[in-house]
Amino acid sequence: MNPRTVLLITIMSLLAAGCAFGYHARGTLSDIPGEMRGKAFPGNTQGGGRFMLVDARGALRCDGEMAPPDTAPQPGSCLGESGRGSIRCSDGRILAARWRALSCRTFEGEAADAQGNRLIFQVERKR
Repeated sequence: MNPRTVLLITIMSLLAAGCAFGYHARGTLSDIPGEMRGKAFPGNTQGGGRFMLVDARGALRCDGEMAPPDTAPQPGSCLGESGRGSIRCSDGRILAARWRALSCRTFEGEAADAQGNRLIFQVERKR
């Protein structure tokens, strides 16, 4: 086997192993039936991050951007951190969000649009 093929196989194996870990997002939007699911992407070392949710039919997509925490009651621990964010959906709605950390691997939050529709979401790191 040539060295280039070995390198390519090694890189592909590492990428596949990396996909076993990741952040998953889920949520429910009050005016859309069923659960929305998607992926999440952690922010920088300051915190925050992004997530994307898609409804069961694949018709509605919502992208959330969460700011780093503005409240950190326990220094050195993620528990209790909270912050704000914004979620934009493919149907044009914009939702103002508030999130809170359940651990360094999980946070949950709520958001509402101008019509009062509520999105309840959770982001969790899976192994």
